[in-house]
Amino acid sequence: MQKAKLTVLIFCFCLIYSIQLSGQGISRSYGLGFRGGFWKRKDKTMSVQVSSSLSQQGTVDVGGVGGTVYFFSRIAPRWFIETSIGASADVHIEEKDFFSSSVDVAVLSPLLFGFRFDMIPTRIPTSVQPYLSGGIGPYWMMKTMVEDEFIFNNDVTVESDLNFGAYAGTGMHLTLGSWFGFNFDFKYHFVDLKPNHAYSGFEIGTGIVFMWGKKQEIFRVEAIQILVRDIYPAYYQFYNTYPLAMVSIQNTAGYPIEVNIKSNIKGYSERVRESGFVKIQRGEKAEIPILAFFGQKLLDLSTSERAVIDLDIEARAGVSNKKSISAEIMLHSRNAWNGDMDKLGYFLTPEDPAILEFSREVVKEISDSLYPGLEKYQIARHLFGKISNLEIIYQSDPNIPFYRDDRVQFAEKTLSLGTGDCDDLVVLYASLLESQGIDIAFVDVQDPEKDLAHVYLLFNTDLAPDQAGLISSNEKRYVIRENERTGSSVWIPIETTLIQNSFDEAWNAGAMQYLQEGILRHGLAEGWVRVVDPQ
Repeated sequence: MQKAKLTVLIFCFCLIYSIQLSGQGISRSYGLGFRGGFWKRKDKTMSVQVSSSLSQQGTVDVGGVGGTVYFFSRIAPRWFIETSIGASADVHIEEKDFFSSSVDVAVLSPLLFGFRFDMIPTRIPTSVQPYLSGGIGPYWMMKTMVEDEFIFNNDVTVESDLNFGAYAGTGMHLTLGSWFGFNFDFKYHFVDLKPNHAYSGFEIGTGIVFMWGKKQEIFRVEAIQILVRDIYPAYYQFYNTYPLAMVSIQNTAGYPIEVNIKSNIKGYSERVRESGFVKIQRGEKAEIPILAFFGQKLLDLSTSERAVIDLDIEARAGVSNKKSISAEIMLHSRNAWNGDMDKLGYFLTPEDPAILEFSREVVKEISDSLYPGLEKYQIARHLFGKISNLEIIYQSDPNIPFYRDDRVQFAEKTLSLGTGDCDDLVVLYASLLESQGIDIAFVDVQDPEKDLAHVYLLFNTDLAPDQAGLISSNEKRYVIRENERTGSSVWIPIETTLIQNSFDEAWNAGAMQYLQEGILRHGLAEGWVRVVDPQ
């Protein structure tokens, strides 16, 4: 007895636990079920009776026993189409004596088409879903009467009747898993659309249902647009503030939802990044930006590699619905540069220990000879001379096709190798200047009369325009620029490809290029010469 009670308790606990778990899900799109039950028609009673007597007379009466097979399909968040075929049997068997008997069988079989409406919104997590239902269809009644007297005298009578009718009812669906549940149903049938028709009456049934197909979605991913398909490690700080992609989310629920997107590039992201929950009203669409968390470990890439950005999308509104999508991107090597002058500043490393040590040694050597107001000019001049003394060799840029990346060395690498191209030398000199607090700008030249682009440098002397005579009496040798911090000041152009020459030669060459290309040939006005401040 105790074992039986324990078994019942364990069964009840498992049943309740499974109901709680299933309540976190959403009903699937299709279902097929079977219900058994009783029909109470106007002309019959629901009963099962057996009687007999010593004279071998006996009767069996079964009234209103029936069953239904049904199929449903979702057409809206809370609406389903439901099709069913059922049968209700009334059987009367009478044994009159040893040689005679009679059997009367009446079967009412409806083929019904209707709708079902779930009463609890899908945003409320529950495994118990009451519903309302209604529909129409034909009701076919077939009556068979068999009179059996002696052995060879059988009298069979068959009658049929077809009526059109409708039904209305309610019920409850109990989900026990994502594919299985119980169903309880109560209907009233109006045969011939008359509540008092002989075949009209109540139907009560219960049974099981198997479900399949997609779970109901409360959102749909309309599109994913990759904004940055090529990742350049040197720009990793830029990517931490600029969207890599935009995901378009459509709210398909009948109520507002909140959507959060987690992004991760396994092996390369510092950690998962979340968009934060974005509220989307019913029927509306939202564009959600996707960012990533990158760190300096991205600079360990020595070769280009393909990677996958994984997006985990979660929508919530009582219930929670999740999806995962992925997109392929390309991670380039640490020295790769796509030629975007606005991004060249990301290659500057003024805080690199080797760069700081180099520039500080130069400043220490000339510290006693610095003139007030000319400190930055003098430091820049001596830094250039120190690089020139290292006999760093300039190597011209190769003829790289437009669809190929350029390669930029970091300043420390150019110092150690003793060689570099146009971009490398600009980055080296600019990094050294910035390590001593000297502002720089790139001069980007996209000459329409030449096949290849070129870049050289401007640095800020911090001299006011009326002090320009302290460094040159020729106003064509310098540029007056606005500075957010100090206002207008004197900037000097430097052609860093002349690293093996003197500072004055590099200065003269830079000033001549700026005058001819930027001013006389209207490059600055036409936009093919740009002065770019590093980000």
